[in-house]
Amino acid sequence: MKRLSSFFAIIFLLVSILSSLAQTNVKTLVLRPGPSDGIDSDIRTDLPDTPRGWSPDFIANAWTAQGNYFTQRSLLKFDLSQIPAGASVVQSTLYLFTNLTTGHHQLDSGANAACLYRITQAWSPEQVTWNNQPAFSTADYVSLAQSVSHTQNYIVDVTAHVSDMVANPSDNFGWLFKLQTEEKYRCMVFASSNNLTEEWRPKLVIQYTSCTNPLAAFSFDLDYRTVHFTDLSSSATSWNWTFGDGTSSNDQNPAHTYVNPGNYQVCLEIADSCGTGSHCTTLNIPCTLPVIGFTYDFTFTTVNFTDTSVCAHPLAWFWEFGDSATSTIQNPVHEYANYGGYNVCLTVTDSCGQNVLCRTAWILQPLQPGFTSQQNVTDNLKVAFQDASTGASWWLWDFGDGKSSGERNPVHEYEKFGDYNVCQTAGNAGGQETTCNPLKVAKIDVSGNGNSILFYPNPLPTGGKLKLLLFEDSGLANIIITDLAGKMIREQEFRDIRKNEPTELDISGLDQGTYLLECSFNNYRKIIKLVVL
Repeated sequence: MKRLSSFFAIIFLLVSILSSLAQTNVKTLVLRPGPSDGIDSDIRTDLPDTPRGWSPDFIANAWTAQGNYFTQRSLLKFDLSQIPAGASVVQSTLYLFTNLTTGHHQLDSGANAACLYRITQAWSPEQVTWNNQPAFSTADYVSLAQSVSHTQNYIVDVTAHVSDMVANPSDNFGWLFKLQTEEKYRCMVFASSNNLTEEWRPKLVIQYTSCTNPLAAFSFDLDYRTVHFTDLSSSATSWNWTFGDGTSSNDQNPAHTYVNPGNYQVCLEIADSCGTGSHCTTLNIPCTLPVIGFTYDFTFTTVNFTDTSVCAHPLAWFWEFGDSATSTIQNPVHEYANYGGYNVCLTVTDSCGQNVLCRTAWILQPLQPGFTSQQNVTDNLKVAFQDASTGASWWLWDFGDGKSSGERNPVHEYEKFGDYNVCQTAGNAGGQETTCNPLKVAKIDVSGNGNSILFYPNPLPTGGKLKLLLFEDSGLANIIITDLAGKMIREQEFRDIRKNEPTELDISGLDQGTYLLECSFNNYRKIIKLVVL
């Protein structure tokens, strides 16, 4: 895999720096409209159908006129269209100034705590009256504490309200200014945008960060003809990749495999709430020879071959099975005549050329361990072991006395008579198996006339009864009959044999011929030739 990421790591760092600068690039907008462009008005209960968009006062009032009680409220709205879409409000402050030239003789009075409520309906200074005043929300408001002086100015934090107005321009209907408790002889009076003194007019100061288009960037890793792309963009919420070969993807981090080598222009277009951004680069897919690989499994001599080559667009396969046979199938099945190791070669061809892989395929006979043993009749501590396993190519013997051998048919000499557990491990290129058999190493009397054991009659007529006579008691005697080649024909055990008391052996079924008859008892062993007539 070739890793190409250094250049894009630099781009990623640049994106991070630009994003950080955007966060610190705070802009300030000051809005202080006058009589020609201000959007404000007051409304009164004693003039219920009279628009008062010309009023120089921004007032919340509960008073009397010529002895008649009335309530007065004001409406105010700022045009926020100068703030770009997607901007984020950092701080917003409303400044309200006392109207020292008001026609009202009072500037403040009573428990005059007031509120700014968010208006929830459209209105206009030229048409709004008490009777058609817009609805407002009492759930979200800004409080103005009771005044402490006759000419007190107010600085009001309206960040939450203005943030929502900027994020949702269609919901910007301004504020309604009213007393918290509208009872007689309470009043709070400020100047409106119609006031002739500019520095007294309402002022809204907004600090915000402007929205910028996102910066697109990406890195990629090339693995043969498969490319893994990683998005490094600043703030994307959607992605559109074009890979230059007519295909595309909307995943953030796609992987794409090219069929053919060549140069491809890869482009990433991203989008977020501020806009879109794009980045393109030319990607070279080299013409690389196929990476060859194959596996196989077998049942006896039938072998299934599987091509695992990495090749974007293979055109041909050619197998050589090591026994002069061939195939052009991608995943062939081949039957071998014999077990063994074969040099198998696979050649794969694609648009870039061809490549070949050769390896030894071991077709192995099913592994089955097994062995026989033969004690030396003249040197009774020596035992010859004969391998009888199938499918093995190596052997390891454990003779049960701490000694071992790697020969196929070893001869081992024990230091003393006794019972031993002999294990043979047989293996090949495919694995190994172990089998264990007990072995009794005992003295052998081959004289035929030993004074410890006697078989008679010998020769034995066909169908006759063979008797065993021991001249000492034995808890257990083991009788084995083999042919002259050592192949076991019969094995019998006899228990609680008393000396000088003949024991009859059933050897019916033996054909005429010569046999070896072995008797083991009391750590003693005797072998004789038995002739059946």
